[in-house]
Amino acid sequence: MFYEPNQSPYDFRFQLLGIPVRVSPWFWFWSVVLGMSAGGARELILWVLAVFLSILIHEMGHAVVIRHYGFRPRIVLYSFGGLTIHDRTHRLMWYENIFISFAGPLAGFLFLGSVLGIFYLMGYRTIGNLVLCMFSSVEIPLVMSRNLTFFLLFLTQVNLFWGILNLLPIFPLDGGQISREFCQRLSPAYGFRWMLQVSTGTAAAMALFFLFAMNSMFAAMMFGMIAFSNYQMLKMASY
Repeated sequence: MFYEPNQSPYDFRFQLLGIPVRVSPWFWFWSVVLGMSAGGARELILWVLAVFLSILIHEMGHAVVIRHYGFRPRIVLYSFGGLTIHDRTHRLMWYENIFISFAGPLAGFLFLGSVLGIFYLMGYRTIGNLVLCMFSSVEIPLVMSRNLTFFLLFLTQVNLFWGILNLLPIFPLDGGQISREFCQRLSPAYGFRWMLQVSTGTAAAMALFFLFAMNSMFAAMMFGMIAFSNYQMLKMASY
C-alpha cells in the first residue's frame, strides 16, 4: 500500500514543473470504487477528477520541497493515494524532514482555501457551507451550476477531510512521519518504538471510530490494516 508499485504499460505519464508523474491504472480503479456513492455517472467523473487533482497537488507539495533540498523527486499516483519518491544522496536535518512531510497537506489546504476564497470574492458568500455540510445538515449552496457545486464539494472533502486524517500520528502517513522525527529527536534509542506505539493505538482507535461512529467498513478496514502492520513492526523493533 505504501511502496512504489511496479511499472506497467498502462501507466499514464507526464511532467509537472519538471517533476515526473506516473499514474497507475489502479489509481483510477480505486478512485471509482471510493466514489461509487457520489451519485450518478456525472458525479462519479467529477469525483475522480477531484481526487486526481487533489492528490496530485498534495504530492507536488512534497516534491517541490524535496527538490528545494537538492533531490530529484518523482511522483506515483496509485491505489489509495500517492507517493513522492527520491534517491537519498545526502541526509537531511530532522526539521527538514518534518517540513517535507507537512508540505503535502499544507499544499492541499492552501489550494482549497484559494479556490473557495476566489468564489467568495466573486460574491458567493455561502461558499463556506461546503465545509459545514460535511458535518451537519446545512444545505449545499449552488455555485454557478450543479456540476461545479459537486466538484467543489468533492475538492473540499478530499483536501480538508483527507488532509486532516493524513496529519494524524499514524505511520506511514505524513503525521506518522512527523511523529517519528519528533520521537527520535527526543530519544534516538527508543523514539521509533514510541512512534509505533502511538501509531498503533491511533490507527486502532480510528478503525473503531469509522466502524461504529461512521459506519464505514472500508475506512475501518484500512486503518485496521495499518494498526496491524504497525503492531507487527513494533514487535520486530522490540527484539
